[in-house]
Amino acid sequence: MKVVCYGEVLIDFLNVKDNLFEANPGGAPANVAAAVAKFGGESCLISQVGNDMFGQMIIDSLSACGVDISNVKITDEYFTTLAFVKLDSHGERSFSFSRKHGADVYLRVEDIDMNIVKSADIFHFGSLSMTYEQNKRTTFELLKIARQSGSTISYDPNYRSSLWESQRKALDTMIEPIENGFIDILKMSEEEVLLYDNDANSFYNRIKDKVKIFLVTFGEKGSMVFFKGKSYFVDTIKVDVVDTTGCGDCFVGMVLYEISKSLPIENLSEDEIVKIVRKANIAGALCATKKGAIPAIPEYSWVLERL
Repeated sequence: MKVVCYGEVLIDFLNVKDNLFEANPGGAPANVAAAVAKFGGESCLISQVGNDMFGQMIIDSLSACGVDISNVKITDEYFTTLAFVKLDSHGERSFSFSRKHGADVYLRVEDIDMNIVKSADIFHFGSLSMTYEQNKRTTFELLKIARQSGSTISYDPNYRSSLWESQRKALDTMIEPIENGFIDILKMSEEEVLLYDNDANSFYNRIKDKVKIFLVTFGEKGSMVFFKGKSYFVDTIKVDVVDTTGCGDCFVGMVLYEISKSLPIENLSEDEIVKIVRKANIAGALCATKKGAIPAIPEYSWVLERL
């Protein structure tokens, strides 16, 4: 079963010491595609990089993970998007982006092979593909095609304040795909939920008729899953945290990989979804024990050992 991811792909420059930064391939949809492939699934990425050394680094890294990169366009017009990541003493991140003229923003509908979108068993995207009007239009066009083709649609609205003109604009835009009925699987962090409501339960009551699975991550505490009108809190393992950059994406990658083996979603039992989320928690925790996003994705066998 194929998982098709669409959206930003970039280089994360991780602050490893004083003013020293280390380059690692990243971008949430790319991280998810890499995780699905590394765990043993079939994944494809739709995005765009610049014809530069960083674009080639991304292509090489995704290919090494087994991601189908035939729909990652290389352009001479724009430079590969860059992100600079600084970690605090707990491994938590703050971001600065070089993206106003980043290649991923300017991927056009006419440059995308729509047969790939139509072939998706699961179509996954994030909110950073809607930060500018041109990529927002492309995103909604792809969502319409994925929905018409019967794809299960997954959404992770990562909130990065520096990429939006205002928080109000971000919140209004991020919720549009949900309110328009496009989303089957929704994953948010606790911090993102609190931008909208008092807690996860309250927000779920607002969207429960719009989504089939709602996932909320709480970092080292674990995560919640809302499914078929019920909620479950799923704990996680304790690890020595080095870098949390790709943890949420690794979590999503595991969820989509496991669900892709049991589609449609309605076939899943409550016990099965809890087991899937437990695996995803472990995958995200193990990802935090190494630097970078894609380089830190654990082997599937490691997750099973900790399970």
